[in-house]
Amino acid sequence: MDPITSIDRYTPDYAHECEVCGSSPVVAGMKDDRQVYLATMCGPCLWNEPRAADPATWNEAPSA
Repeated sequence: MDPITSIDRYTPDYAHECEVCGSSPVVAGMKDDRQVYLATMCGPCLWNEPRAADPATWNEAPSA
C-alpha cells in the first residue's frame, strides 16, 4: 500500500479543465512546493461548495 501524502496547500492549475463542468482551473495539491496531487475537477465540483470557484478560498480553514 502506498503511504498517504499530506497536502500543504491547494493551488489552481489553469492548464486543465474540469471533467464535470469544463471550467478552469482545476485543483492541484502541493507539498513542500511540489505538486503531489492533480484533481480532475474545479473547486466547486470537487468540494461541492459554490464559493470554491475562487481559488483564494481553497486554503481557508473550514467554518464552524
